[in-house]
Amino acid sequence: MIGAVIEAGVGITAALISLIEDKQNFLKKYEVSLIILPILVIFFHSMLIVPIYVFSIISGTYLYSKKFYYPFLLLFVSVFLIYIVYGINYPWKSTDIAISAGMIVVMVFDSREKEYVKQNEMNRGTDRKKEIRRDYVQILAGAVIILLIYYYGIDVSRILVTFGSLVLYVTGNFLAGRPDLLLGKLLNSLERSSTKLGIGSLWFASGILIAYSLHDSTAVVMMIVFSIAVGDSLATIIGTSVSSPKLPINRKKSAAGSIAFFAASAAFAIFVLGYAGLFYAAVATITEAVSGFPLDDNLTVPFILSILAYVSKML
Repeated sequence: MIGAVIEAGVGITAALISLIEDKQNFLKKYEVSLIILPILVIFFHSMLIVPIYVFSIISGTYLYSKKFYYPFLLLFVSVFLIYIVYGINYPWKSTDIAISAGMIVVMVFDSREKEYVKQNEMNRGTDRKKEIRRDYVQILAGAVIILLIYYYGIDVSRILVTFGSLVLYVTGNFLAGRPDLLLGKLLNSLERSSTKLGIGSLWFASGILIAYSLHDSTAVVMMIVFSIAVGDSLATIIGTSVSSPKLPINRKKSAAGSIAFFAASAAFAIFVLGYAGLFYAAVATITEAVSGFPLDDNLTVPFILSILAYVSKML
């Protein structure tokens, strides 16, 4: 009980300090959080969500600036201490949902980040070669996560992906300001025109962490990861390579791309889940097709699939 009070107190104190120091940037996010945070705490039965969530919001708000590093350090140290104290036995789902939810709130409600997201969406598909290179990287990332799940199991892979996401988070912030470095130049060359480095990756990481936060099933998480990493990427590759009608519900998506998404996702989903995988693949395809600003399909697809699989498990 005392520990829970301290955990909540740390988060609330951090929120109050940031609000006093920068009311304009944080007021709306914390107003929204008054609804989101209690739901997460009740659902995941952990007060540690509070400080992790708050640190995630503060660091996300100051992304692409030097101010980012202070709250990020608190976020990383908090997660690292959780690992040191509790190890693999800690319910890491609450950590993942706290990090992910904080990122999402920032990308949806922060005016600066929202503009970056808008630019990312507006420039989608304008450079076919760059889009395909981006998709190959996304496929590789998905393959790595699936292999981690396969070889190490859901619990260990969850921890590895959590820390990996944080490392990439801070690396992206650093390299966004150092395009003169070789790695910075390489990664920036993969981004869409006038788009900040890593915006798409933040959606991807948030979606993966949501899947990990709601499921212990190896098959379910692998299916979700495959859908957004491989299915979504193949949709872009095939959609931009094959001439086909645009979807009436989303003129940025094509019939060929949606067919490719469904075919790839269904094949893998059936392999790991049986024929029920057809249903998940169909839902994922529809979700990907209708997704657009202010949300990204790298978030909406894993979110909808995670909720659907969770509800199915409870029935």
